[in-house]
Amino acid sequence: MNTESGQPAATADPAAKRPAAPAPQPAKPSAAAVATSPLERVNVFLEVSGSMQGFMPAAGADASTTQFQQQVSEWLSALERNPNLGQRRYYRIADRPVADSYRALSETVRRGIRQPATSTSIPAILDTVANRYLTDGTVSVIISDFIYSPERAGDVPYISTDIADALARSRPDLAVSVYGFTSDFRGTYYPAIKGKVGKVPNCCPKPVPYYMWVLGPSKLVAEFDASLMKNLEAEQAHYGLPAAEVPSAVLSRYGRKGVWFVADAGKQAGASGRVVAIEEASAQEPAEFVVGLNLNQLPELFQAPDYLQKNLVLRGNIPEAKVVKVEGATEATRRSGGAEADYTHFATVRVTAKPRVKQDLVLALPATRPTWVEKWTTTDDSRPGPQTFALNRQLDGLQRLLAGRNTGTNAAEVMRVPLAVQPD
Repeated sequence: MNTESGQPAATADPAAKRPAAPAPQPAKPSAAAVATSPLERVNVFLEVSGSMQGFMPAAGADASTTQFQQQVSEWLSALERNPNLGQRRYYRIADRPVADSYRALSETVRRGIRQPATSTSIPAILDTVANRYLTDGTVSVIISDFIYSPERAGDVPYISTDIADALARSRPDLAVSVYGFTSDFRGTYYPAIKGKVGKVPNCCPKPVPYYMWVLGPSKLVAEFDASLMKNLEAEQAHYGLPAAEVPSAVLSRYGRKGVWFVADAGKQAGASGRVVAIEEASAQEPAEFVVGLNLNQLPELFQAPDYLQKNLVLRGNIPEAKVVKVEGATEATRRSGGAEADYTHFATVRVTAKPRVKQDLVLALPATRPTWVEKWTTTDDSRPGPQTFALNRQLDGLQRLLAGRNTGTNAAEVMRVPLAVQPD
C-alpha cells in the first residue's frame, strides 16, 4: 500500500494470535529422507514498507516488543535451524526483492525497518514471487499486512481480478496457503483508501492482522503446510492443494454397533477394508461402523475434530447413511495394539436401513470458504482493528484462479475416501 514513514508509539495488547515456531524436527534426518524430499529451497520475503513499521518498531528503553517481532523471529529461527531443509533464501521486499542473510532479516524484525519503502503493491509482490521465485522444488513465504490499496478508489471492485491477474502467469500447479495472525502495532497506520483519514498516528489500541502466504507447487505447499506450519495459532485458508488420498479403512472391531462385517476382507476378527456388508439395520437398531483416517499429511485446519465434525460428509445414493461423529485419536487408541492404532481420526457412519443392492459411497471433506475470512474483512479501515481491507476480495481472486485450474481444494474436495455398503 502507499505509505509514509511510521512513528513508534502505543503499548502492546496481549490479545493476539500467536504463531509458534515450526514443529521440532529430528536432530539428524536419514540420508534417504533428505534424498527423497522434493522440497529443496524455501524463500522468505518480508515486506518492508512504511505500513509494516508499526509491527517492527525500534526497541525502546523498556525493551518491549510486539507480538509480530516475537512470533516472526521465533518462526524464522526454527526455519533456519530445521535440518530437513536444503537451501534457505531471505529477502526484504517492497518495490523489488533485496537479498538478505538470515541474521540481517532477523535484525530487521527485531530492531525495525531502517529505510521503509513508501509504496508497495500487493499484486506486484505476488507477480514477482510467483513468476521469479517458484522454480521446481521451491516454496516461497511472504510476510506482509496484505493491505492492498488500489491507485483509484473506483478500482476496489476489481481487487479480486488484480490478484488473479498477478498470479495468472505462474506455474500451472500453483497452490497458496494463507495464515492469518494478529499483533499489537506501535506506529502510524495507513488505511487502504485515503478518504476519511490519510493516516492514523500513534496506533493501534487493538491488535491488527498480518499474514503469511505460502506459495509453490501444490504438492510442496502441502508438504510445507504439514511439516513446517504446524502448531501455529493462526487462521488458515488453503487454495489449490492436491486432493489428498489419505490412509483409511473400515475398522471391524473399533466402535461398532449392529450386525455387519467387512465384505472385502472376510469375517475374520480384526479385518479391515472399505466395503461393509450389512445384515440388519433399522432406525431403532442402526448399524454403525468406524472409518479410521490418517490425516497427518493435511494442514492442521483439516485435522481439527470440530472442523471435521461440521464439514465431513458422506456422498452417495443412500440417504439412510450419514456421518454422525468425528473424533481424534487418544492415548488409548494409539496404545491399543489394534488396527485403530494406525489412525489419527475416526469417523462414525450410521446406517438406518439395510441396502437392497451395493451402493458406492464417498467420505469427503468439501472445499468450503473458512468463516474467519468474512470476520477479518472490512470495507473501511480508517479505524484500525482486527480486520483487513477487502481481504475477502483478495482471497476471491485466489479461489477464482486456482478453481479454474481444477487442481484441488477449490475444485472439489480436500480429501476423498471411497466406501461401499451392500446387503449380506
